[in-house]
Amino acid sequence: MSIRKKQESIASMVYSDLKEKGLAREEDKEICMQDIRYHLQYLDEAVKNSSPALFNDYVLWADILLSNLGLPEECLKGSLQSIRNAILALDPESAEPASEYIEESLKILEMEHLSESCITEQPLKELAEKYLELVLSTEAGKARELILSSLDSGVKVHDIYRYVFEPVQHEIGRLWQINHISVAHEHYCTSVTQMIMSELYPYIYRASERKDLKLLATCVNNELHEIGIRMVSDFFEMNGWDSVYLGSNTPPNDITGMVSETEPEVLAISATMTFNIGHVKEIIDKVRELDPEPAVMVGGYPFNIDTSLWKKVGADMHAVNASGAVKVAEEFLEVG
Repeated sequence: MSIRKKQESIASMVYSDLKEKGLAREEDKEICMQDIRYHLQYLDEAVKNSSPALFNDYVLWADILLSNLGLPEECLKGSLQSIRNAILALDPESAEPASEYIEESLKILEMEHLSESCITEQPLKELAEKYLELVLSTEAGKARELILSSLDSGVKVHDIYRYVFEPVQHEIGRLWQINHISVAHEHYCTSVTQMIMSELYPYIYRASERKDLKLLATCVNNELHEIGIRMVSDFFEMNGWDSVYLGSNTPPNDITGMVSETEPEVLAISATMTFNIGHVKEIIDKVRELDPEPAVMVGGYPFNIDTSLWKKVGADMHAVNASGAVKVAEEFLEVG
């Protein structure tokens, strides 16, 4: 069953069912419908990739988000049950494994799942906590001075990325999820980090000897979360590679065009949102038609949830985070 193709029919059935049960109000119809569409998009991508882990993770994430917005637990459970019933009603012969995925996620919802800080014990924990405090207080100037003074005192630029920028960005996302900060705060904090990163290139270029290797780094089309792949690009630069960074929401044909133009050894593709996995596969399929074709590395949140997903989309390798991406690529290419 193609959930995407029947998305609106399913969403309408689900909304009507929730309204009848008192779990949805007419004045909240558009918000409710959008939530249902998100549930369906994540379910569809999980089914397409034979990955219940992707849907289970999303459901737990959504439960934390919705509960911190003050919605009762019955809303999410009711939505999932109604989605299962709607799918079975529309196409009973091909409703599996979607209904099985929903049943499993409902069981997992009964288990304890807490949201814990992403800034854990590590060499620069205090620096990361101070940086987070400053960006959340909209003190960009002080945040910038904190990072630059740390570098001047001997902290390595790659450690700033690994132990400050990476965990702080994850923590900012978590704070939004639990409704402690707004979307505006999240966007501001990210823009401050990107601004500071742009000032660190003198440190990045002097970090190591240059190598005759090139990386092309990009987000897929429809993907707006770009800071992770930018960090990947910078780590390659720190390790002597020449990196060509394309940024967010790059059209597939433009990516393949740049591959042909620049002939990189590695193409790094990032997707943070699970519903963009199909775009990753589309790009990789296009790249495989090129001659020469680069080795393809993928990364981003869904690939860390399902550790076999990179193989399913046809990539050559997967990096868990920006700091480990260079090692993965150089081991694959047998260089270093």
